[in-house]
Amino acid sequence: MTPPTLTLRNIKKSFGQHEVLHDVSLTANDGDVISLIGASGSGKSTLLRCIPFLEVPQGGEIQLADEKISLTGTGAALTRAQQATVKRIRQQLGFVFQSFNLWPHRTVLQNIIEAPVHVQKRNRRECIEEAEALLEKVGLYAKKDAWPAHLSGGQQQRIAIARALAQHPKAILFDEPTSALDPERVGDVLKVIRSLADEGRTMIIVTHEMGFAREVSNKAIFLHQGVIEEEGPPEQVFSDPLSDRCRAFVSSHFQRNY
Repeated sequence: MTPPTLTLRNIKKSFGQHEVLHDVSLTANDGDVISLIGASGSGKSTLLRCIPFLEVPQGGEIQLADEKISLTGTGAALTRAQQATVKRIRQQLGFVFQSFNLWPHRTVLQNIIEAPVHVQKRNRRECIEEAEALLEKVGLYAKKDAWPAHLSGGQQQRIAIARALAQHPKAILFDEPTSALDPERVGDVLKVIRSLADEGRTMIIVTHEMGFAREVSNKAIFLHQGVIEEEGPPEQVFSDPLSDRCRAFVSSHFQRNY
């Protein structure tokens, strides 16, 4: 069997005395689209940020393809070898934030080629050609020389997705990619993410867009107070959840949005 693309085992994360994640485990195979759902404060975004070590877990194990890092739970600083592993893991992940995080002093094209050229040391001309193709893909080729401040939030988020794709990631992580957008801009971003799912991209998506999550995912995970309380195929999690909390959460969101 083909090994999983990404595996999280018994991830623990605390802020001070508050334990945010309690032994959370997750497996993403090649082509999986996993939606993380749950109330605010349930640990969804923290879990996502632990994968590239934007938040450092206090315990557990993270493996991306051939790169694996184990944490003892002592809260000790990462060793030099672990830091090197983290760097290699980050280079194989795409991350799309809520707030776009484009460099304001670089054009759209420069934003997309920055990591491939300077971090991955790839040929600049090839990176430019690929970036232009990605801009066509997200419908923004005409904006390649624009500054981020001159773009709408939805356009900036689509640029952020193109930037993530330019790194040839093994998996793409989306942290509530539509939460900062005006309602009329949400559809354009979701359309791009849906097209990536159709291509077989491996993705983990933190989202409050329940209808989208049900449609685009092949696995849904409901977190409550730092624990996975329900997981399974979307038709089960969204239509016939076993957990009373999950049932109440899904019901309230569909009533609110539909």
